[in-house]
Amino acid sequence: MPRHPSWTQLFRIALLMLIFSVVDRSVHAARYYVGPDGSDSISKNQATNRSTPYRTIQHAVNQADPGDFISVFDGTYNENVYIGRSGTPGNYIRLVAANREGAKVRGWISSNDQSYLLVDGFDVTNTSSIPPTKGVSFNRCHHIKVRDCRIHDCYGGGLAFDRSDSIVAEWNIVHNNAYFNVDQHSGISAYQPQKIGSDNRAWGIIFRNNTSFGNYNFVDNPNFGRPTDGNGIVIDDTRNLQAGGAGDYNRRILVENNWCFDNGGQGIHCFSSRLVYIRNNTCVNNVDSFDFGGEITLSESSQCVVMNNILDAKEGKFSGFQYDSSDVRWQANIFDGPTREITPGVLNIYADPGFIPGTIIPDVGSPAINTATNVKSVFPLDVFGQLRYVGRLDRGAIEAQ
Repeated sequence: MPRHPSWTQLFRIALLMLIFSVVDRSVHAARYYVGPDGSDSISKNQATNRSTPYRTIQHAVNQADPGDFISVFDGTYNENVYIGRSGTPGNYIRLVAANREGAKVRGWISSNDQSYLLVDGFDVTNTSSIPPTKGVSFNRCHHIKVRDCRIHDCYGGGLAFDRSDSIVAEWNIVHNNAYFNVDQHSGISAYQPQKIGSDNRAWGIIFRNNTSFGNYNFVDNPNFGRPTDGNGIVIDDTRNLQAGGAGDYNRRILVENNWCFDNGGQGIHCFSSRLVYIRNNTCVNNVDSFDFGGEITLSESSQCVVMNNILDAKEGKFSGFQYDSSDVRWQANIFDGPTREITPGVLNIYADPGFIPGTIIPDVGSPAINTATNVKSVFPLDVFGQLRYVGRLDRGAIEAQ
């Protein structure tokens, strides 16, 4: 998997530091350390010293107050981590691996009914068939950020947000999840988002710059007699029409700069939802478990925009797929493969995307280069951490350099 070049990494770190200085500013916050050779019997004051860390992540989380920072050293942590505490506006509780993917959680990270939390940099695998079967999950939570995690080989889904609001999931690598769970999970999911609070924020959920691959359902959904999920990314029921729903979710959802490939289900699936903006994603060789759907699928959805994406389908499968949906704008996409119920639209191209062989990087002469519809609010880095604007904006998740 490509890693971020050093210069863009520095740019990205500077950008995140700026964001933290504005959004996550904390007053009198503590920094606790966790390490495999630590002890949970020490005092809170001792755990603020790198040389005397706590032993378990859970114990550190239990001590945290708004604004506190928990730094977890490299090692394997055979534990489930339940975050039962909240931060406050401007004072997130931050649970951060000291080195990206160096802290390996062999269990789950989960939270219910909490807010203002950041989870950053963990390697998570949850093989248990006892719920929650997902790797990292949040239920009825708000103001949650999950970034730079690798979530893989979980019995259920990888990264899931159920009935939650104000979510940012970015720079995560999510793969090989949901194989044998009859409940049918996916790589990254938002299920029945529900508005929490009275503010008028336009954007409620952002999934950007993630890589999701190899997520499959190898067992059938008993209601359909076939697998139904195993998607790279799924936005599921923002209308809240299924059991447990609590009214139409009226904030916008952004799915941007993601790379979804080799999943059993769709690359990106938008089901029973509206106000979803799917732009500058690259979806390749998905829909391997069943025949319904395409690289990007809009099913029973409305008021959505699908723009600047590359949809490169397996032979005999659909690139773009629309079913029982209305008021969907497909614009400036590249379709390599048949489509269903999609009108030609504006600036769509039906051709091979012209990748450099063995990559998803547009080659010289690719129809993706400098042909995207420019969007003022586009995130400044592509999925590999490269600057987005090199000339005019490219289509797909990669900006040709």
